[in-house]
Amino acid sequence: MMKYKKIIFDLDNTILDFRDTEEKALRKIISAYNLPYTEDTIQSYKGINHDLWQKLEQGKITREKLFASRFFLFLERFGITVDGKKVDTMYRNALSEGFLMMKNAHEVLTTLKNNGYKLYAGTNGVARTQRQRLAGANLNHFFEEIFISEEIGVEKPDPFFFQYIFETLNSHNNDEYLMIGDSLSSDIKGAKNVGIDSVWYNFDHVKNYPSTVQSTYTITDLLELLPLFGIEKDGAK
Repeated sequence: MMKYKKIIFDLDNTILDFRDTEEKALRKIISAYNLPYTEDTIQSYKGINHDLWQKLEQGKITREKLFASRFFLFLERFGITVDGKKVDTMYRNALSEGFLMMKNAHEVLTTLKNNGYKLYAGTNGVARTQRQRLAGANLNHFFEEIFISEEIGVEKPDPFFFQYIFETLNSHNNDEYLMIGDSLSSDIKGAKNVGIDSVWYNFDHVKNYPSTVQSTYTITDLLELLPLFGIEKDGAK
């Protein structure tokens, strides 16, 4: 049996399919402003959004700045001037309706829970959005606690995000924790910052990635988690 007793799951693109959710929400915004729904349009938004999230994780901008800026900057490229906050609210309302799960996520959560492991959610994002998505996907019962960056006050990979979890759970034994997520820059780097083991969920089969951030384990399918705990894929020990 593995030493891990407290398993922290990221949500977006780890448990919940954020790509599907983002696509549907972005389609609503693009349609509302009569823009062409093309790959160029989508990548224009994603480039802006990615850069802003990177700056947020690095502590260079605030959450408020990110949410006020991303759609203002995106639509400005098409000659459209908007109240960025209002458009972002429309977008996040659409995100709240995204309940699709990642492949095998429900099976893995069920198996780990049934085998007595304590599961926690540790996610960056807007609390209202993330909690609505968890409720809509009927996932709340899997998690002992749900930790969201907006409520904590910092984003992963900030060490305080994880220290807040340690304090809340009254457990500072790093060996007991395992962080599972798809992001090298937030999930894996964050775990490394506080000295806990991590699993990089490389669901996209990325081959070229920074070697400066190394996870303890790497998987491409969530079912690959189960053997780490001595569990067969059918749930048997």
